[in-house]
Amino acid sequence: MKATGKVLIIDDNLAFLKQYEDRLGDEGYVVEAARDRTTALNKLDSGLWDVVLLDQKLEGPGGTDSGLELIAEIARRAPSAKTILVTAYATTPAIQRAFREGVYDYLQKDEFFTALLVAKLRNAMEVVRAQRFGGLTHAESEAEIADTWSAVQTEADSNRKGTLLENLIVLLLQTIPGFRNASTRRKNEIEEIDVVVRNESTDPIWINEGSYILVECKHWSKPVGASELRNFLGKLERKYDRCKLGLFVAPGGFTEPLKSVLLTEMKGNKVILLIAPGDLVALVASKDRNETLKQFHQRSVIEMNGH
Repeated sequence: MKATGKVLIIDDNLAFLKQYEDRLGDEGYVVEAARDRTTALNKLDSGLWDVVLLDQKLEGPGGTDSGLELIAEIARRAPSAKTILVTAYATTPAIQRAFREGVYDYLQKDEFFTALLVAKLRNAMEVVRAQRFGGLTHAESEAEIADTWSAVQTEADSNRKGTLLENLIVLLLQTIPGFRNASTRRKNEIEEIDVVVRNESTDPIWINEGSYILVECKHWSKPVGASELRNFLGKLERKYDRCKLGLFVAPGGFTEPLKSVLLTEMKGNKVILLIAPGDLVALVASKDRNETLKQFHQRSVIEMNGH
């Protein structure tokens, strides 16, 4: 799954296609559209798709439920993709048929459409990524890491670059024993967390670092400042002492004031590892990422505090 996640939209409504492209582009996804069955089938055959957003009616409001006829074709031509049925005309028989034929979820075209679109698509992407990455051999996983790192460095679109960086971190952390179920962009009413990792490690270094590890990714070309660090520290402190370890990843580096804040304002049992450009290169190239991350941990706990 190279990169940002590929989404195929099958919908004849130009207004909704515009909404899709604007909103999903902001999320960093690669989006293509098909307005009819023939174009949809050609696109399904021409690429590896992660999620398909399928309109129930492809012939206008007065047409038949022709989108439902595509569900089986999507499953056959893109078996690893998750299909989300999108409809303004939900009926019990149509929804029951859609799930019977294998759709992953459905989404109504109503006043909550835009908000639910992002949440439902993100959930589907997490499932696809877990299935695809979980089935990779060691060699395939390392090739995916190398490809994603290359894409991070060359991607010009800011939104896609951010998503690529988050996906890279997920790939890297999944190679460390005991770091499980990494997921991206967890969001609630007050904050968004770029990456959350469940910590089930039995390694003495990690076992006491809390149930969850949080990761903040800043894909900026310029150094990240102190205010962003304080914001991230606040996220750690709001997790009922279940999150003691954070990784702050910045390919553009960190300002000196940020490092001063790290030394003077870190309190209690919280630890933030600063992952600067050279550290990211080291993680990508490492043959033992568990050991490499331990070195970063030692630097933060011992060396940066002057001991």
